[in-house]
Amino acid sequence: MHRAPFLTMQSPSTSSKDSSNNVKHTADRTAHINPQRRSNSHLPGRRRKLKSSLYFAYWSAIIAFVSLSSFSSINAFSMGNRPLSQRRHEWIERSVQYYSTIMRKNTWQQTATNQLDSRSSLEEVQLIDDEIDKEFVELATKHYYARFLIKKGKLSIAEKIYRRIINELSSESDEEQCDHTKLAVSTLLLALHMQRTGDIKATRAVFLNFFRRVALFEEDEEHVRCTCSAKVLQAYALFEMKNGHSAKSLEIIHKAIKMDEQLSPVLEWKQFRDAAAGRTYSPTFSFRSRAKPSKEGGLSP
Repeated sequence: MHRAPFLTMQSPSTSSKDSSNNVKHTADRTAHINPQRRSNSHLPGRRRKLKSSLYFAYWSAIIAFVSLSSFSSINAFSMGNRPLSQRRHEWIERSVQYYSTIMRKNTWQQTATNQLDSRSSLEEVQLIDDEIDKEFVELATKHYYARFLIKKGKLSIAEKIYRRIINELSSESDEEQCDHTKLAVSTLLLALHMQRTGDIKATRAVFLNFFRRVALFEEDEEHVRCTCSAKVLQAYALFEMKNGHSAKSLEIIHKAIKMDEQLSPVLEWKQFRDAAAGRTYSPTFSFRSRAKPSKEGGLSP
C-alpha cells in the first residue's frame, strides 16, 4: 500500500516569520558593512576639506610674514634715516661724556676744561663758541673713536689715532702755564693700550716720550705743580716696578712727588719701601712676556 508523500504545509504566519528573519539578517549584514562603505564614501570630502584648511592656513601665514617683514623694514629704514645732525649730536654727546670722565681723573686746575667737564647734556655741547671748547670736543670724538676701534679689534688703527693726537698736542707750545692735561690723558691711554697688546718696548717708549717732552721741562721750573704730569710719572714708575726695575721706579716716583705732593703716600707702598731699603721687589704679575729686562740705570729704555 502506497503512502502518499507527506506534504507539510506552512502557514502564512510561518512564512512571514522566515521572511522577516531573512530581512533582519540581511539588514544586520548591511548594517555591518555600511559604516565602512559610508566612511569610504565620505573620505574624498574630508580630504578636500583638509586641503582647503591647509591652503588657507599656508597663505595666512605667508601674508602675516610679509606684513611683519614690511613693518620691520620700514622701521629699520626710518631708524637709519634719522637726521644726520641728530646722529652726529648723539655721537658728540657720548664722546664728551667718555672723555670728560677720563679728564676728571687726570685734570689740573684749568678753568675752561673744568667748565666743560661739568657738562653732560647735549644742549650744552651743540652751541660752542669758545676755541678751547671746540678743541675739547674734537679731542673727545677722536678718543671715543679710538675706543670704538679697540672694541672692534682694530688695534693698530686705534694706536695710530692715539699717536697722531700726541704728536699734535706735543707740537703746541705753551710755556706760560702747565697745560698738559690733554697730552697726559692721551699718553696714559696709549700706554695702557700698548700694555694690553704686550708690547713692553713700545709701552716704555710712550712713557719716555712724555717724560722727555714734559716732565724734564717742568722739573727745571721752580714751584711747578702739575697733577696730570705727576699721574703719568706715577704710572710709569709702577710700570717699571712691575717689570723688575725697582731702582728706576723709585727715581721716577720721586720726580712725580715733586710735581704733586699728594702722591707722597705712594712711598708707603711695600714695593717702594723695599726699593728704598735696597731690597729686591718680586712682583706677583709682570708685563714681561717676550723681552728680558734691560740693565737698570738712568731713564732710558
